[in-house]
Amino acid sequence: MSVNLDLASLWDRLAAVTMLTFNAQSFDSGSGWNGTGTGAVKVECINSQTMLFHESGQWSPPNGQALRFTNVYRWSAFSEQKQLRLEHLRFGNANPVYLFDLQQTSDTQWDSIEPHVCSEDLYTATLSLENEALHLDWKVKGATKNERITYTYR
Repeated sequence: MSVNLDLASLWDRLAAVTMLTFNAQSFDSGSGWNGTGTGAVKVECINSQTMLFHESGQWSPPNGQALRFTNVYRWSAFSEQKQLRLEHLRFGNANPVYLFDLQQTSDTQWDSIEPHVCSEDLYTATLSLENEALHLDWKVKGATKNERITYTYR
């Protein structure tokens, strides 16, 4: 069966997410963000074009004690442009940290439209559907960063 992860289908899949896992890797950078995480996702539908992911769980570095984490991300759908935006709400709803806009590039994949520039760093992302799970693969590259964070949402 062929799947087309158009904006409406992707939106429905995002709204059904309840859990996450992620793997963070730092390559040739001193950030030390290596580790894995697992957690729960509470989806809050604000309206037909905005939803919040309230994420909480545990992050475990390779050598060290597990730490609790919480994040709030805002997903926004732009139907006319056929785009999806992701923002981090670490400073609250009124002060979102823009991460990237995504557009569909194949039946099962969405890619960042252009790299997001934050200081000297470039953020890019790919969102894909594989084995009924959403995979969000972030890359951060810059003068002092070379990192990848791979999320799996179910």
